[in-house]
Amino acid sequence: MDEWFVGPLYRLAAQVMNERKSGRGEQSVGANGLGPDAWPALPADEVHLWRADLEPSRERLMELTATLAVDERERAVRFRFPEHQDCFIAGRGLLRELLSRYLDRPAAALRFGQGAHGKPVLAGTDAGAGLHFNLSHSGNQVLYAVARREVGVDLERLDRTVSYALVAERICTPREWEAFRTLPAERLREAFFACWTRKEAIAKALGGGLASGLRTLDVCCREDILSDGRASLRDGQGCEWSVLNLELGSGWIGALAAMGADWRWRKTPLS
Repeated sequence: MDEWFVGPLYRLAAQVMNERKSGRGEQSVGANGLGPDAWPALPADEVHLWRADLEPSRERLMELTATLAVDERERAVRFRFPEHQDCFIAGRGLLRELLSRYLDRPAAALRFGQGAHGKPVLAGTDAGAGLHFNLSHSGNQVLYAVARREVGVDLERLDRTVSYALVAERICTPREWEAFRTLPAERLREAFFACWTRKEAIAKALGGGLASGLRTLDVCCREDILSDGRASLRDGQGCEWSVLNLELGSGWIGALAAMGADWRWRKTPLS
């Protein structure tokens, strides 16, 4: 580490780079060829991450369309551009197929509702199944998180054009902002997206999204982070939550948050 800056936000960026090299925290399982009996079990202390392409073949897209409810198909039609319609259909259809495997139910039979701030939840017969999920898409990729606890995930492409300082000042706590201001120019992008995805993920896990107040979520500028880069905080009811950045390959960054700090994660591609 360079001697001219040893602040926590720099260490966060360095942590992400190191995880990309080591793959620390990842437990991969192959998605291709998984039969019903081989579907991975979901223990209470584990979060499953599934990543997929939102540009399937036309045949595959038709299969996914067939799983959607009437209101979902109507919503897809309202998108102005065909590529956005296809993206919505693929993302929603894959979510249905994914959750159906955990619930051992037909994908088309699932019903969805919304939490207090619009967070998607299972409804109807499966409302009491104890299965929580969240998703994030960026470009042509989507990332799903499935757990037995409240969970939030965020995915971002690193080639987005952003005014790092301007946005950081608006989303960072005073302490985080002071650390960000000391960064050299070549570290701004990595540090900004590491922080942004953490805040998005923890806000989505809490269920409030942007309404949670990103400037109140102190998760990027911490001296007490664990060896895996995880930071924790407590909500207004005293419940503990934790968040960490994800290794997602060159050009991508993400973050995962969930209730508690005793969970681990595993990631696999979704075919």
